[in-house]
Amino acid sequence: MAWSVALASLALLATFGRMAAALLVTVALAYAIAYAMYRSRRVESLMLPVLDVLQSVPILGFFPVALYVFVYVFPLAGAEVAAVFLIFTSMAWNIIFSVYQSFKTLPREYLEMARLYLNERLELGHVLVPAALRGIYYNIPISWANAFFFITASEVITLGTEVKLFGIGSLVVESFDRGDYQTAYVGIALGVLGNVALYLTLWRRLTREVPQPPGAVAEALGAWLKYGWHVVAALAAALLFAAVYYGVGASPSLPHLAEFLRGVAVSAAEVPLTLLRVLAVMALSGAVGLAALYIVVRNPSWETAVLLAVSLLSSIPAVFLYPLLGALVRGEALAVLLLLPGAVVYAVLNTVAAWRDVPQDLARAYGIGGRAYLLHILIPASLPYLITGLLTTWGGAWNASIVAEPLAGVHGLGSLMAKAADRGDMPLLLASVAVMTGVVVAVNKYLWKRLYEEAARWR
Repeated sequence: MAWSVALASLALLATFGRMAAALLVTVALAYAIAYAMYRSRRVESLMLPVLDVLQSVPILGFFPVALYVFVYVFPLAGAEVAAVFLIFTSMAWNIIFSVYQSFKTLPREYLEMARLYLNERLELGHVLVPAALRGIYYNIPISWANAFFFITASEVITLGTEVKLFGIGSLVVESFDRGDYQTAYVGIALGVLGNVALYLTLWRRLTREVPQPPGAVAEALGAWLKYGWHVVAALAAALLFAAVYYGVGASPSLPHLAEFLRGVAVSAAEVPLTLLRVLAVMALSGAVGLAALYIVVRNPSWETAVLLAVSLLSSIPAVFLYPLLGALVRGEALAVLLLLPGAVVYAVLNTVAAWRDVPQDLARAYGIGGRAYLLHILIPASLPYLITGLLTTWGGAWNASIVAEPLAGVHGLGSLMAKAADRGDMPLLLASVAVMTGVVVAVNKYLWKRLYEEAARWR
């Protein structure tokens, strides 16, 4: 038992170290990219659709880059860099959009006063950098939970060949594979407790107090705002070149057009199965979000407990939940339940944020309760927030399918993608990634964004 605890503790520290590194990279890139978008309409028009597509790409879609660039180019440390890169892809996008939104909504009079009394260096470091901190702090727990949910995929990179790193995700998987259930369950318990401790000691403090960086750090970030975009653009170009160059050289199975099109057809046939599960998860997430909102509206002191519970649930990887849920349910029910943690957090966090907008005084004054309260007070007041949450839940559920469907043993696009990665079937993997990304982006653009704009009028 002591050995299992020690081993799992070291594995958790290794995982948290990679995640912390990815988080630092995320914040740095978020500032650089968001500021460039804020300052230049050309960059904004280029990056908004690029980011929209990238946030819809499942983690398996980044495996070729992780394997053929980082692992092959950097034989010694490449696996670690690849893992940090994959973790970054699980936590970056909402933080980047948050910083961008903070810059775009900064009151014009603040900027005018800053330009009147401060030089550019002080303006960047002491106006723009702090302006984004609240949004960053609020999104860090969500990003951390999402990255931890996919941690097994980040530490066990499978694309025909397998690259495995020491960490809590790989330890739990290996322990289950060899029948060492004690170490596996100790690892699961420590993973949950570690995230609880982080939330209670760090994340909650950040969101409540919004601590400001020291002056020197703020000014360094200000300098990074000014020049960081050039670094990011150069790194992106180098990464793209390396991905093409080493990918073509290292993988003889890169798809010809005919193979890719066959893969698209096969992938498209699996879409309806996953779509039905995603819709079920969205319905459950919406119901959970409204239930959580009802609890918080009635008992505001419970807000922290509700958010903590949901954040922790969303951070538990599906492979951690499988032994428990797999003993209770099978098939479709198991697939939906494994999908739920990776998606429900978005609906709950956004919906609970509406509790201050619920007109409690009106309900009390007119004695509105029960079903009437739900239909005429709670749901209308929370609808804009709920739609915002479901918009993100939609993408989160699709991405979670690559983990949940294989574990549940059901057919679907996520299961197909995971099998393609296991076999190293590059044509099918790229085709399935393209289909999933296309579905998510298309629905976001033509349905969810219209609903979001309509809901924004309710705010």
